[in-house]
Amino acid sequence: MILVADSGSTKCDWILADTDGKQLLTTQSEGINPMALSNKVIFSIIRDNKDLQPYKSLITQIHFYGAGCGTLSSDKKMKLILEEIFQNTHHISIKEDVIAAVHATTDKPGIICILGTGSNCSYFDGENCIQRIPSLGYVLSDEGSGNHIGKELLRAYFHHKMPEHIKRDFEENFEIDLNQVLQQLYHNQNPNKYLASFGKFIFKHRHQPFAEEIINKVIRSFVDTYLIHYHQELQQHPVHFVGSIGYFAQDIIIKQLNDRGYRVSSFIRKPIDNLIKYIVLQNQKI
Repeated sequence: MILVADSGSTKCDWILADTDGKQLLTTQSEGINPMALSNKVIFSIIRDNKDLQPYKSLITQIHFYGAGCGTLSSDKKMKLILEEIFQNTHHISIKEDVIAAVHATTDKPGIICILGTGSNCSYFDGENCIQRIPSLGYVLSDEGSGNHIGKELLRAYFHHKMPEHIKRDFEENFEIDLNQVLQQLYHNQNPNKYLASFGKFIFKHRHQPFAEEIINKVIRSFVDTYLIHYHQELQQHPVHFVGSIGYFAQDIIIKQLNDRGYRVSSFIRKPIDNLIKYIVLQNQKI
């Protein structure tokens, strides 16, 4: 059996399939980021998923794509944890979330953008990913992401720039006490996940000028920070977006990119379904 995971910092999607790609199980857990979480926490998240437990001894391949992966230390960390839990595996592959986005969208050259809890962008030349601007995480960067939206909403609320009717709904949906907010931001193990939790709220008020302005602002910031560095490639190749923020803001993204003469090809909310197809195809080539 093949186990595939696609993890951001907020959530992790899992699919269990047979060698022909037939899906046997889909489940979800908390997000797993090896740069942000300890071995103990990651181990507990995976071990405590009751859907996966009956299949532990039957899994022979694991393909884990995740935020925070892509370095020797984080990849080694994830591999050791997975080996300890799934002891009959003979192949474990750990790759960063950018690679998941590529494998889920295209096998042809294109610009691949991630807009979920965090944000990222790279150019896929048909074989390799070329990243001109590194992802600096939620503190220094993550333009256009759920984190970015969370920051904008919290600023608007505490700076008294949120319309009254939206403010009331905001207070009904979230515990907005300044001390508690600061506690979440500075002492929570996953402040990026906390910030991104406000992302859904902005789309609830999607057609209000206040929300439209924020969404336009964060998408413009993403384009100006990341996409602008792929100007030459954008003249020849399409752009693909992966992640919930990109998916729900696709009309704004299309307009902004069309205005600049760029061509958007696809929006994928969850890449996990396409990943299993890619992996089965690669297995058949071996």
